[in-house]
Amino acid sequence: MTTACSSTANSITEVILGGDALLNLTQQTLNTTQGTLYVTDSGDTLSCGTTPGKLTWRDSMGASLASLHGSEICRIVVVSEEHCSDAKKLVSELSRQNIPHLHCTLMELCEADAFMDEEDTEAVTERLRQLGYL
Repeated sequence: MTTACSSTANSITEVILGGDALLNLTQQTLNTTQGTLYVTDSGDTLSCGTTPGKLTWRDSMGASLASLHGSEICRIVVVSEEHCSDAKKLVSELSRQNIPHLHCTLMELCEADAFMDEEDTEAVTERLRQLGYL
C-alpha cells in the first residue's frame, strides 16, 4: 500500500477513497466533495466529522488516534506542506500504532510551469512540423 503521495489543494479528491478521513495540517482550504470526513481536534482529543477543519498537531493527541480508526474510517489521509515536521511526527505515530494512513504533501504550482517560453514553443512547433501537422 502506498503511504506517500503529492497533490495540490485543488486536486486532493484524486487521492481520497471511501472510508478516508482527512487530517489537514496546512493552512490551505482543500477542494473536497460534500460528505468528506475531516479529523478535527478539541483540545488533545481528535474526532471526525464532515465539517472541514485544520489542526495543529501536538504529541499529546497521539493517544486519541486509535479511537479514529474504526468502522467508519478505514484510513487517515494526512495532508501537509513540504518539510512539515509535525507531519513527520504524526506519520511516525500512525505507523507505530499500525493505523492505515497516507501522507499527501501539497505541492505548489510554479508559475514557470504554467506557460511555455520561446524555446519550448519552437521545440513544439518543430515536432508538430515533423509529424506533418504544420
